[in-house]
Amino acid sequence: MRNIEKYRNAFINVLELEEDDVVENVVLGETAEWDSIAHMGLICEIEDVFDVSLDSEWMTEFNTYQSGIELLKRLGVDFSNE
Repeated sequence: MRNIEKYRNAFINVLELEEDDVVENVVLGETAEWDSIAHMGLICEIEDVFDVSLDSEWMTEFNTYQSGIELLKRLGVDFSNE
């Protein structure tokens, strides 16, 4: 499974979204399912799936679907066409 699919599945599983609901405009606090509790669950899922650790500063930067991809890229996760 490609990394982008793993990332997308983390949102589907943790936020209990339908596959069609996971789009790049999912935003912390604006998307009903992505509240502060779900945010911590999403962080845990992403850390487990990608075997990375997000420090507290990066956790606050992770507030959109796209910002999570950018953070993972900084941690060495490859999102190019695999």
